This record gives sequence, C-alpha cells and structure tokens, in this order.
Amino acid sequence: MKLIITGATGFIGRNLAQSLARDGHEILATGRALGVGNILGEAGIEFRPADIGRTGTLLEVFRPADCVIHCAGKSGDWGTYEDFHLANVIGTRNVLQGCVYHGIEKLIFISSPSVYFNDQDRLDLREDDPLPARQLSHYAATKLISEKEVLTAREKGIDVINLRPKAVFGPYDTTFSPRIIRMSKKRRFPLINNGKAVVDITYIDNFVDAVRLCLQAHEAAWNETYNISNGNPITIHDWFREMLAVFGEDFRPRNVPFPMARAIAGVAELAGHFPFGPKTPAMTRYSVGYMAKSMTLNVEKAKKKLGYGPELDTAGSFQRYKESL
Repeated sequence: MKLIITGATGFIGRNLAQSLARDGHEILATGRALGVGNILGEAGIEFRPADIGRTGTLLEVFRPADCVIHCAGKSGDWGTYEDFHLANVIGTRNVLQGCVYHGIEKLIFISSPSVYFNDQDRLDLREDDPLPARQLSHYAATKLISEKEVLTAREKGIDVINLRPKAVFGPYDTTFSPRIIRMSKKRRFPLINNGKAVVDITYIDNFVDAVRLCLQAHEAAWNETYNISNGNPITIHDWFREMLAVFGEDFRPRNVPFPMARAIAGVAELAGHFPFGPKTPAMTRYSVGYMAKSMTLNVEKAKKKLGYGPELDTAGSFQRYKESL
C-alpha cells in the first residue's frame, strides 16, 4: 500500500514508518525534525519536511495514496491554547484538506484517551462512555475537537479510524522515559499516593500491530473509535519501577500525598508564568491528577472489529523494550 505518515519524525510516527516500510509498504514520511528525517531517508523511506500548521503546505507535500496515518500534533500538559489549537485542530484540518485535494479516501487518526479524564478514577472505559462536560487540558480539548471533525470526514469522501492509545512507550521516546530517568536521579523518587493508581499502558509494537489491523480492516470497521492498550493494567508504582529497571536505574520511591502534590504543582505553574521562571513546570495540577487517578480502557471493541490481540503483555513489553536498547 502507499501510505503517508504525518509526524513521522516523532516517537510514534517514526516507529510506524520504519515498521510499515519493513512490511513492504511504500511510505511517504513527513515531519519537522530534519535529523530524524535524514535517518529515515537513509533507511530507504521517502521523507518530505512539513509543518502541518501551515495551511496549504500539505497540498504540496501529499500525493495520491491509499491511506494517511496522522500522528503529528502537540502533546503535553503545558502551553497556550493557541499553540495546541494550531497543531492539533488547524493541523488536522490541513491534513483533511490534503486528503480531499489528492483523492485520499482513508485516514487513521491518532488521538488520545486524555479526552476521558475528569480528575476521577475511571475503570474499564468504553469508547461510548460519557466524556467530561469540560476537558481539563488544552491537549485533550483540542484532540476532542479534532476527533469530532475527522469522524465527520465521511461527508468529504474520507473513511476514518480514530485510535485512542493509552500511554505508548518504547524505542525513540524522547519525552516520557527521559523524564522518568531524570526523576530517578533525585534522592527519592516522588510517587503520588504511593503510586497506587491503576492504569493501562501500550507498548509501541502492540500499537503498530493495531495500525496494521486498521489498514486491513473491513469496511464496517471504519468510521469508528477504538481504545488501544496492552490490555494488562498496572499500578503507577510498578510501571515506573519496571521502566527504570529497563534502563538499569535505581527506584527509591517517596510518597507524596495528593493534596501536597497539587499544591506544589500549583506553585510550579505560577512560577512558569513569570519571565524568569522555568519554561515548562516540573509538574502541573493536570499531570498530578493524571498520575493520581486510575484509568483503564476496555479494548473489546478493537478485538472484535479489528481482530486486535496484544502480542505482548505488560511484562513482555518491558522485556522487549530492554532488548531494543
């Protein structure tokens, strides 16, 4: 198949580009990080630099293809609404415009289960469970707007699959794993409520398999939303412990009660608004809540309609990660 991958110089997009190219697909990779783009090019993957936030850019970069896998966007828990809106909403609109212009009839959109988060414990979430009346982060709010727009793209002649993968990790992660390692260098690793919250996580190989299944999916599976995870929940404590073990780092946890963590995060956010403050706070009230509250996903719909069955459980994911280093 001829595939276009946006955000191919990022963590998820890069793994998808390399894996799907090895499968024999013809890949056009787009992204902003020229260094990673050159690495992809050296591996025989066509790379064309592109900023999805620039209207009209993708009309020039895209070409006719069987499917676009849209990974590009802005994630995180800090930044202006305008920046998130530009990358996630305007960028997605530009992707849809590029699809229409080049007659591309299928789109796989990488969204986020952050849209479920309401600062409360939520277990076994299904795709049709109620979403919060108000999204609690700019990231979640703009992802939800994009979801709604791509899921109406059938009116433009584009069939869509909307994926919500939970906490993807693996090779080329430049954000989450390095952040955990930096925290481990402290005398004691801070864990909110002793890390008792139970969450789902997703190893990148399982997620790539889910995308493969989307590419092969029958017509009735399209224009739907799917949760994706390892299907094997883990506590925050055990997740961080196992992640650090992958990198040979010590894990010395220190409990931080939730109210204290929220108060510290509030001060850190306040400092982040001052010119002399940190560009990005070490923690935010949103990230504290996200780490303190349990969230697990029901993946039965993906199993039933896509044939998804995670190759690796959580223990196997950490072992595969270690072997990849």
